[in-house]
Amino acid sequence: MISYEPKHWFRVLLDFPKSPVFRTLFLDVLAAGAWAAFVVWLQHDLVRAHLALGPALLSVLGIILGLLLVFRTNTAYDRWWEGRRLWGQLVNVSRALGHALDAMLPASHESRRVYAQAVADYPLALVAYLRAPKSASGPARPLAIVTTLTSRVHVDVREGTLPREAIVVLTPMLAAFDDILGGCDRIRSTPIPFSYSSYIKQFVLLYAVLVPFCLVRDLGYGTVVASMAIFFATMGLELLATEIEDPFGTDPNDLPLDDIAASIARDTSIMHETLSA
Repeated sequence: MISYEPKHWFRVLLDFPKSPVFRTLFLDVLAAGAWAAFVVWLQHDLVRAHLALGPALLSVLGIILGLLLVFRTNTAYDRWWEGRRLWGQLVNVSRALGHALDAMLPASHESRRVYAQAVADYPLALVAYLRAPKSASGPARPLAIVTTLTSRVHVDVREGTLPREAIVVLTPMLAAFDDILGGCDRIRSTPIPFSYSSYIKQFVLLYAVLVPFCLVRDLGYGTVVASMAIFFATMGLELLATEIEDPFGTDPNDLPLDDIAASIARDTSIMHETLSA
């Protein structure tokens, strides 16, 4: 995930050529400009006749396209934010479980190491599952870790290492791991419907094709610049939505899962080292 300071907007502008959207669309924007230049040359210099299209058509199509893009970006951002919320919940649950076990377990018991290792391994296993090909098997490793934690709690309660009330206190925390896995799996396995995403791309392309015909009479060769700007704005929004709708990948704007997992492991190891000292 790209880290930046939102208040330093001028620095953000200076990094514009390095932005993923700009670099991805650079050649496509040039192609849109070349198409506009060809249309202007064809109608303005060669044929010297214009199709009966005007800015009014762009306004009508622009309203429709704007509504589609707003819905598209909002839907994609909702998926991104839900993923961040789930991983924030994972951080909180891991810490809460560590604190609860800290208060209940004897000072130098072997179970401390087992619990600390399992809690630290869970986010790493979840990252590996979320980034695996969708054709791969299910979340066997994350589920196995939760099973290990649950079984260990029941064993320690039976043996008297944990008090009986530990079942009541720890069970909701352990269930939260399954809830987080289910939420992440829902985002991972349910992409935006293909027909919807494909239709928006087709609409943007159609809009870009029609722009020169609608502006050439009023702008002349200025249509080239206008067409490039319009194509960058519309296709850029679609590209941003495509990038963030799957928040668990490794794209520049995806969630920093590796950092969050490392933070959980660090917090768990610190608690374990402190309690074992």
